[in-house]
Amino acid sequence: MEKLLMFINSIDWIFAAVILVGGRYWGGKYFTISKNQSHNFLAFASAFGVVWIAILYLTVGVTSGQVGSLFITYLFTTSFYELLAKKLFELVEGLFDKGQAKGGGKGGDTPPPPPTP
Repeated sequence: MEKLLMFINSIDWIFAAVILVGGRYWGGKYFTISKNQSHNFLAFASAFGVVWIAILYLTVGVTSGQVGSLFITYLFTTSFYELLAKKLFELVEGLFDKGQAKGGGKGGDTPPPPPTP
């Protein structure tokens, strides 16, 4: 139990959240290195990880313990995305897409224009 708490405390949750959300949306849009969404997610996560460490290094400095924690966070987040979060994102996106298909999207309840002859 103590090791589990140590593992959970070593995760940088802000870094993990940015990787999850950013990788899902920005990764698919701007890091299209492959048709496979998982590869795009990993590309974003890797690029963002390098930028995050560079920013930390230039602003406050980075210790070896922080690099280790960020690496554990990277491994945890990318695995969590593949195993669970991807399905959760798809479920939530599906719920919102269904809501827009019922008239909840742009334009409200305005009917489409009549077809031209």
